[in-house]
Amino acid sequence: MRFRHDSDLHKTLSFATIHLAIAVTLGWLFTGGFVLGGVLALVEPTVNTGVSHALEKWARRWRGPTRRRALAKSGPLGVSHLVVAIGVGYALTGSWAAAGAYAVVEPLANAVAHYFFDRWWQRRRQTAAPALARA
Repeated sequence: MRFRHDSDLHKTLSFATIHLAIAVTLGWLFTGGFVLGGVLALVEPTVNTGVSHALEKWARRWRGPTRRRALAKSGPLGVSHLVVAIGVGYALTGSWAAAGAYAVVEPLANAVAHYFFDRWWQRRRQTAAPALARA
């Protein structure tokens, strides 16, 4: 099977690589060790995925309006994400300050990176579209 270079999967995997690089680099800076930073960058999203799954199951049982279900799920998800990030960061660093800073800085750095990545990806697609039409 061959992937198209402009597919959503290719875009997602490309940004996942950037996201992981940012997470490992920041983890390294906050923990002082490359391996520990890598562990932080892998364990935190793994735990958050489990928590997110549990919240998703809870939200499916919601009997209220759909719009409120989204709000009811988003609030706890944001709080749990921060709590998990701080908890995992503290478990690996032993410092509440480093854990809190990582929990705030890492998502912000990735949000900024995603903004510029997405702009670059769209420009790349627009530039490639006329070339593909001529081919």
